[in-house]
Amino acid sequence: MTPPAYHLRTNKAIDRLMLIEAIRRIAQPKEMAEFTYYGFGGPYLEDFRLLHENFPSMKMISIEKNLDVYKRQVFHLPTAHIKLKKLELRSFLTNYDSSDRKSIFWLDYTGLEFSQFEDFMQLLTKVASGSVIKITLRSNPRDYFDKQDKFNERFGAVLPRNNTVPPADLEGFSSLLQEMLQIASQQALPSGMRVAFQPITSFFYKDGAGIFTLTGVVCDRIDRKKIKSQFEGWSFANLHWAKPQKINVPFLSIKERLHLQQHLPCKSDRGRSLIRILGYHIDSNKSSTIEQMKQYADFYLQYPQFIRAYL
Repeated sequence: MTPPAYHLRTNKAIDRLMLIEAIRRIAQPKEMAEFTYYGFGGPYLEDFRLLHENFPSMKMISIEKNLDVYKRQVFHLPTAHIKLKKLELRSFLTNYDSSDRKSIFWLDYTGLEFSQFEDFMQLLTKVASGSVIKITLRSNPRDYFDKQDKFNERFGAVLPRNNTVPPADLEGFSSLLQEMLQIASQQALPSGMRVAFQPITSFFYKDGAGIFTLTGVVCDRIDRKKIKSQFEGWSFANLHWAKPQKINVPFLSIKERLHLQQHLPCKSDRGRSLIRILGYHIDSNKSSTIEQMKQYADFYLQYPQFIRAYL
């Protein structure tokens, strides 16, 4: 089955908005001009458009190796603040020099390769203190079903133990990927170094294939307490390498959302409460509906709405 278009993925859209909320907690609006955002813009530059709308003073650079995708980016360019570079990420990282300027990187991969951990580790050692790094990896347990030896051979350098058995479920596999990234960060920035990688959020979700995504800040070790305080009380924060949080919102119509809106937020028995308000199940069974409605209660403020327009 072909996954939904990149810019129309509901769970992915929530993930984007979580990055924006995290950035707001890290820096004041007047400080955004001090940052440069680097990412894989894709043909529509959707992440860049959203970030520019929220942080118009922030400079942005898109890295793209595919010529046709690059040409589409030129066509869809939403602002002169974005610079488009046609080159491989590895080549870019080799020549990247922060010049002590804070960066925000989104390494948004569609696959899972050891080279991606190497990119992450290299970047950790190059960015200026106060920079944000977000990495997204394919989290699809079926890729390694009955392929334990292959998995250990490929990722052994960042695995928590010898002969690791890849979990067969999305949550377990995503938790393992997070543990691998934690090991990679500690290898790149060992305890004796001045700077460290402080995690701030981690999520997993499905949009076609399974996805895991981790966001953190490279900061002076003495500033880790300050970074944590900026996220204190935020229910989506993950500051201590706890298990990643699931994103699995249901597909709801505008009419359904408006009907539920006046009853949100709700604090207790959220899934059952919202089912009672609707008066029907939105999935094939009650337990699945309860789980999805709990998710909606968690993420309703970030829930996107895609509409059809006639031009």
